[in-house]
Amino acid sequence: MTRKDNILSQQNPILKVFISIMLVIISSISNFNNFLMIFGFTFLYFLAFPKIYLFWFKTLLKIIPFFISLFIFGIIFQTPFLNQCVLSARIIYLLLISVYLTQTTTIDSIISVKEDQNSNFILKFKFFIAATVHFIPILITKFKYNIKTSRNLINAVVASMEDCLKDIHEVELTVTEKIRVNFKSKKRSFWADAYLLILVVFPILIVLINSK
Repeated sequence: MTRKDNILSQQNPILKVFISIMLVIISSISNFNNFLMIFGFTFLYFLAFPKIYLFWFKTLLKIIPFFISLFIFGIIFQTPFLNQCVLSARIIYLLLISVYLTQTTTIDSIISVKEDQNSNFILKFKFFIAATVHFIPILITKFKYNIKTSRNLINAVVASMEDCLKDIHEVELTVTEKIRVNFKSKKRSFWADAYLLILVVFPILIVLINSK
């Protein structure tokens, strides 16, 4: 199953970001027992796209030095070990949500939201984001070439910008065509968005039930 084929990648990207923010807030203000249930549910939720676990694990490996530093500072400032574990668990959960967003949301999915659902400002903003994403690799390529040629940072930057300006029209055509194709071909899945709502409904129910 590829990233684009799984149900998580078919979810509305804007709603996905909003719900992810809600999850972070809910998990942050919940007591630890509620947090553990929310964490467990969220972990099982991503069985729909198991590769998320791999990306999450790789991310955790990269920040092991951070956790080591966290516990060292905890020892220095005599922070209770249990409090350090709780904080670490919440950070790990935040990383899981972040990996979910980055691995299942693309520029294509954002610009493919139906045109009639967007204001003129939103359409222009999405065009700007898409154009920037396409423009940056061109700028980097030009800069790498010019820095080898001139060996002068300022001259290389100026030359790269001048070269990129020549390609702006091509980038504009590429992005316009990409948006047009996505508007026509991309169809949102009702079940994907319904599955997305489950991600936030269950944690809310946990908090409401246990608050009585």
